[in-house]
Amino acid sequence: MNIHEKIIEKLKIFHTNNKIPNIIFHGPYGSGKKTILNTFINLLFDSDKEHIKNYVMYVNCSHGKGIKFVREELKFFAKTNVNTFQGKIYKIVVLLNADKLSVDAQSAFRRCIELFSGNTRFFIVVEDKTKILKPILSRFCEIYVNDTFGNLYQHEKSFSFEKYKNTHKDALKRELQKIDDNLVEFSEKLYDKGFSCLDILNYIDKKKIDDKDNIFMVFNKIKRDIRSEKFLMLFLLQILSSKIDLKMYPLYNGRF
Repeated sequence: MNIHEKIIEKLKIFHTNNKIPNIIFHGPYGSGKKTILNTFINLLFDSDKEHIKNYVMYVNCSHGKGIKFVREELKFFAKTNVNTFQGKIYKIVVLLNADKLSVDAQSAFRRCIELFSGNTRFFIVVEDKTKILKPILSRFCEIYVNDTFGNLYQHEKSFSFEKYKNTHKDALKRELQKIDDNLVEFSEKLYDKGFSCLDILNYIDKKKIDDKDNIFMVFNKIKRDIRSEKFLMLFLLQILSSKIDLKMYPLYNGRF
């Protein structure tokens, strides 16, 4: 994703210099934090699945991980010896949703960082970093991962919606110029081509029609009782082809 290129480049610099800090990835849900982290881990271990399996520990803290887990399992993993991998002598602990850890568990985790920072790197993934204790944050390099759709204005600039709106309108206009006597078949044809009542109403709104307001009034009344899009399209086509006299409807001219 182009929006994450700068983050990836920064992580590559850490790898090139062989100076890997503890890192906290924070940002909104679905922004790509875990994807970026996994890319970085693959880079560190040259995509060697066996080394990743042996030297990387993933922990989802939202699964009830508490102080006991931190003191026992996490500490045991951090204490184990590690064989040199291409000059690297560290293991990696990844804490997903670390903001779900209790205060006591976070305090125990802080002590683990202090004890095992020589041979272990800690990566944290959270949505809200403010729920992490400040003594922990002070030991981490922070990377904010922005939402991939954060700049909707730029997305709209790169994709011309108006162009396709106008194409759709022009296509309907061409179809309605070929309207024939078999309106049932014609309405089905329009429906199959992806047109709707809303498209026909927009066409009527732009067209010079004397009884325009009453057409909308009658349509809004009957659509409450008719759930078939095709039937409603047929009704509008009948009006356009002058096969329906609106005066036959009791709500014509506002008489309900």
